[in-house]
Amino acid sequence: MKNKKLFGKKFIWSYAGWALACCLMMLCFVPILGDTFGNETTYSEVLLDGEVIGAVADPEVVDQAFLDARAQIARETEGLVLADVECSFQQVSRLFGSTLEKEELQQVIYGLLQEKVKTARQKYYIVKVNEYTVNLASMEEAEALLTAALEPYDPDGMFQVQVVSDTSREMNAFTVEVTPKEEIPEGDGLKALDFYEKVEIAEAYVDEEQLTDLESAIDAVTKEKEKNQTYEVQSGDTLSVIANSRGYYVDEVLALNPGLTRDATLRVGDEIIISVPEPELSVVTTVQSTYEEDYYAETQYVDNDSWYTTQTQVLQEASAGHHEVTMLTTSKNGAQTGQEMIAENVMVEPVPEIIEKGTQTPPTYIKPITGGTLTSTFKWRWGRMHKGIDWAVPTGTTVRASCGGTVVSAGWSSGYGYCVLIRHPDGRQTRYGHLSRILVSAGQKVDQNEKIALSGNTGRSTGPHLHFEILINGSQVNPLLYLD
Repeated sequence: MKNKKLFGKKFIWSYAGWALACCLMMLCFVPILGDTFGNETTYSEVLLDGEVIGAVADPEVVDQAFLDARAQIARETEGLVLADVECSFQQVSRLFGSTLEKEELQQVIYGLLQEKVKTARQKYYIVKVNEYTVNLASMEEAEALLTAALEPYDPDGMFQVQVVSDTSREMNAFTVEVTPKEEIPEGDGLKALDFYEKVEIAEAYVDEEQLTDLESAIDAVTKEKEKNQTYEVQSGDTLSVIANSRGYYVDEVLALNPGLTRDATLRVGDEIIISVPEPELSVVTTVQSTYEEDYYAETQYVDNDSWYTTQTQVLQEASAGHHEVTMLTTSKNGAQTGQEMIAENVMVEPVPEIIEKGTQTPPTYIKPITGGTLTSTFKWRWGRMHKGIDWAVPTGTTVRASCGGTVVSAGWSSGYGYCVLIRHPDGRQTRYGHLSRILVSAGQKVDQNEKIALSGNTGRSTGPHLHFEILINGSQVNPLLYLD
């Protein structure tokens, strides 16, 4: 009897093929997985900001590859980049995939850093003019901006912008100086040039969209814009004069000054807000010039203690002199702000004007009563001129001297009834009529506001009142023009 085989030929060949395939697979994986049954091999996974980007067999190459990649980025990127990137590695016992050589790892890190640079905040330069700032891409652009502001006032290019590191500050900050390129030549011409405002430059990290291109920055800094300034009211100023002299309407000035009305009275020394066109960055120049001109000597005054300050007399007429002068003229944005004479050659001496003037303060005139109702002014009335003013007051109201002086007469005076006439130091006279009682006598000295009489209804009068006159050179004038 033949023995039966447990497995046929077909089955044996299938089993042999399957076993061979398994062996080949094990041969492929053993170098990576390590010897499961012997010594275990470790590898290092490389992490960039916590994310695995590859693996290396030798962890010592990781730091150098990262530094080389950063150096390559720095060479290709203008300025430093504010990108806080952390590179690390961690050991693993098994690795599914292949390892990277140092050069391959460097390129992987470089590629990832490039992506981060696109969104990173980079170092740029802030130019600060007082409170105004503009962000520029480089120090060269900052210097170009400041140079462009100077150019209109320095056609010969005699001056330059110098950026000086400010060592007193912790951050990278710079101050700006304007200095001559060479020694300033003697004679007339530009002598000094500088910025009016304080200018600083500082390094900062900003987003790229916050940058201003150089041309726009120059336009923004040098073009004139409306700026509010405080203006001190001068003699002769009115709202319309102030507005029109600057090309504005009165309503525009009022809009800048809440509380100020169209009919407001301006006094010398008052301060109001006005709008003035100025650039963000102003330039101050000092220019020397020499020229000839006629000129006048300062007026001389001779005091006269017996005259009032309102009285003057010319004792000598002025005559012009002639001289050559050298002047230093200071200007801001081309508008003169000051002038100083540094040399003079007199060819013809001037003759000064000499004026004699009084030193005494002219007397003032006050209302001679307290209260009262003004019933008649200095005007034509009932077919004739009423040469004074009337106040209706109860009989017995106190009447006081409008100004200090000497009583000329005190008594009955026809149509005036009881009347007082006073002569004052300036030659004027005051008259008080229709009194009920007189309290002074002729020749008596009286002070301003001294009690001289009581009001009444005497003489040609239609009711209790005070009639008051001021006379100049014997003729009545309108008292309301002289009362203080």
